[in-house]
Amino acid sequence: MIQHILITGGNAGIGKATAIALAQKGAKIIIACRNEAKAKAAVSDIKKAANSELVDNVICDLSDFNSIKSCAENYLNKFGQLDVLVNNAGLFTDTFRLTKDGFELQFGVNHLGHFLLTHLLLDALQKSPAPRIVNVSSGEHYRGKIDMESFRGEMGEKNYKGMLAYRQSKLANVLFSKELARRYPNICSHALHPGVVGTEIAQKGTNWFLGGLWSLFRPMMLSPEKGAATSVYVASSPDVLKVNGKYYDKSKVKEPAPLAKDENLAKQLWEISEVMINEK
Repeated sequence: MIQHILITGGNAGIGKATAIALAQKGAKIIIACRNEAKAKAAVSDIKKAANSELVDNVICDLSDFNSIKSCAENYLNKFGQLDVLVNNAGLFTDTFRLTKDGFELQFGVNHLGHFLLTHLLLDALQKSPAPRIVNVSSGEHYRGKIDMESFRGEMGEKNYKGMLAYRQSKLANVLFSKELARRYPNICSHALHPGVVGTEIAQKGTNWFLGGLWSLFRPMMLSPEKGAATSVYVASSPDVLKVNGKYYDKSKVKEPAPLAKDENLAKQLWEISEVMINEK
């Protein structure tokens, strides 16, 4: 049976490189992207690079619950089978913005959007003989804290710190993986750090100074292909099926931040995330 792998943000950067590598291994790849034209172009690129016709796409805007629900419904109607979910899409911004449902943008996209998408696809995943969920986090989670009073943007534009919000969302990714593993032990759920990769993440939604600084240092960063290596490993290696709820860096298990191992915090985040996705 050919594995079906859904990758969010698979049209560029780490996600696209992950899609190519997994397609080369013979999996059927479905990329979830906001923009249909970019998605179609990426599908064509991935097919050529991987020499595979088993590539398709669905439309998904992770800042919009309605779009996420439509994505899950369309995916299940069109493909049905799901073996691996790679929650790869992410953003960084230094500008205070809210999602369409009223949540702080980085928390809303990087964590809450993936939380909802995962929930909508859990039944399909559990039918797989060896299901996996891969959450692409960041080493920045080590400096993250969870402020549950900030999820709806209560800090406001004046007090907004983009990097603090980013670190919080990446810590949430690791806590989500841990709690997924606890609640669904039959699903292999891991988080990972891809490395400092020269994508365009800090050139969208940032001021000219940060964008320029990122551009200056991009040539010294990892290529998307090298950055995707850990995602590909966690999504495909039989070794990762022997453990659950781990954090990977350079394709090896690494101790996450102490806060990321806080079981009570993971439960609280899960519970409040459930409330939020059910509000709309």
